[in-house]
Amino acid sequence: MKKKLNIVLFAYNFPHRKTIDFIDKIYASGFKIALVLAADFINIKSPRSFFSIDKNVPSISIQNKAIQNSIPLHEVKHNSLESQKLIVKYHINFGIISGARILKKNIIQSVKYGILNFHPGLLPEIRGLDSILWSIYKDHPIGVTAHLINDKIDAGYLVCQHKTDITINDNLQSLYEKNYRLQLYLIPISLNLVLENQKFQKSKTGLYNNKMLYKTQLEINEKIIDYIHKYANVKHESKN
Repeated sequence: MKKKLNIVLFAYNFPHRKTIDFIDKIYASGFKIALVLAADFINIKSPRSFFSIDKNVPSISIQNKAIQNSIPLHEVKHNSLESQKLIVKYHINFGIISGARILKKNIIQSVKYGILNFHPGLLPEIRGLDSILWSIYKDHPIGVTAHLINDKIDAGYLVCQHKTDITINDNLQSLYEKNYRLQLYLIPISLNLVLENQKFQKSKTGLYNNKMLYKTQLEINEKIIDYIHKYANVKHESKN
């Protein structure tokens, strides 16, 4: 017998494409969201970037998207006591991350069936930030890992993985876009695997990658074309 998921979406409380697209994809896949916890922007220092990747800011706010779908939305810090109380109030038993900082152990443990994250890299080899850039730097396939998180960053239990299909006509911008769309593609696949009570394998904990330094970005700028040629048109299968 399949379990019923009562879903909380951990999201950002500012214009954010992934949050809007995740809501649309979850509903298009036959699921609903019982609660959105939207956290405000936090300014974090990071190295300057050599590459400019279009973010495609959505034209609709998360507040209006929630209203469209009759989803209760609360503007809170994700790791706050208020978030814990709302999870209990709305009888939440499953979570999905469309935008969040690191969730603390007490928040994770308050959600019965776990919290699903879509990491834009293949775990455990590509953990942390700037996953696509580090994949190129390390000559590792680009892809997405859907996993149930634990209190370690980009770790937990592997639900499914898929490598990003690359063609000879790709560039860095298109690689980012394909990887992003792969996250959306894996939403219904991952949710159905969770519903089927699959037992998921625990991920090994690989080396954590910080934001890539500017000088390292300059190094890989010379490698991108060769990388694309190497991985173009390689056929991939999902892993779960």
